[in-house]
Amino acid sequence: MKTFYDLLSQKKKKNILPIFGFADASDWGKEQKYPIHPDFYPTNVFPETKTVIVIGIPVILPILETTPSVYYNEHQNNLNAVLENEMVMLSSFLNQQEFASMPTARGGYSEMSVLIEKPAAAFSHRHAAYHAGLGVFGRNNVFLTKKYGPRVRFATILTAATQTELGVPKKKQKKKAGQKKKFEKNGLCINCMACSRFCPIQAINDDPERMYPAVKTDKSRCAAYLDELGKKGTSRCGVCIKVCPVGKDRILFDRRNIGIYDESKINSKKKEQLVRSWNHVRAYGTKK
Repeated sequence: MKTFYDLLSQKKKKNILPIFGFADASDWGKEQKYPIHPDFYPTNVFPETKTVIVIGIPVILPILETTPSVYYNEHQNNLNAVLENEMVMLSSFLNQQEFASMPTARGGYSEMSVLIEKPAAAFSHRHAAYHAGLGVFGRNNVFLTKKYGPRVRFATILTAATQTELGVPKKKQKKKAGQKKKFEKNGLCINCMACSRFCPIQAINDDPERMYPAVKTDKSRCAAYLDELGKKGTSRCGVCIKVCPVGKDRILFDRRNIGIYDESKINSKKKEQLVRSWNHVRAYGTKK
């Protein structure tokens, strides 16, 4: 291993961290398409920030399909724990190399009641992933990737090192800039409105002509519902990312037809088997 970039590349090959990317802290001030208030710029969290390092792990679709369930709750907690651990270890590695660095918080809130009152965290991992060229925003505020759609958990490390000092190849930096422009131009969202139709509490605007950031999730309503689920010991919903048709993982699991998620209509043997399996998982491990 020669550089920090090589370290992440090795982790990707071993499938420890299958997704990673880099962005310049200055990118936040240049953004017009998906603006965010300067209070949430990386330099307002760690003033020395020159580079933002984004890591990600995909959510496994068949587990997500059982939501709301203890299976998905544990899966989400496990993914967050892995990302938290990797952020700490990678930040420590950089600090030992004398590149001042710090991990951000994966979640960024202590409990759901906090989100109901103030539905925001101190830093947006989704905007970091966007600036790193890993995807683009879809409807409301879901972040879409080509391979996994919105089914990815992200985490972020802030460092005083430049991309050059981290060993990011110049061609990779140029490719990222081109990929970001391509995503901006073509997008990934197909505007099918599934996220709005399937939302159990109608927290997503259903106007197909208005996209993020003009249209966002009603986060206070969403947080209140998540708090309700949490009191039962179950998962934090996830329906909007479950039903999104974007992502190659749907091919792997043969889930290209999102009509399977309308559980009120059992019109095939396969759907009957799927719904039975989801209900079986939901029936155990949580309060009624």
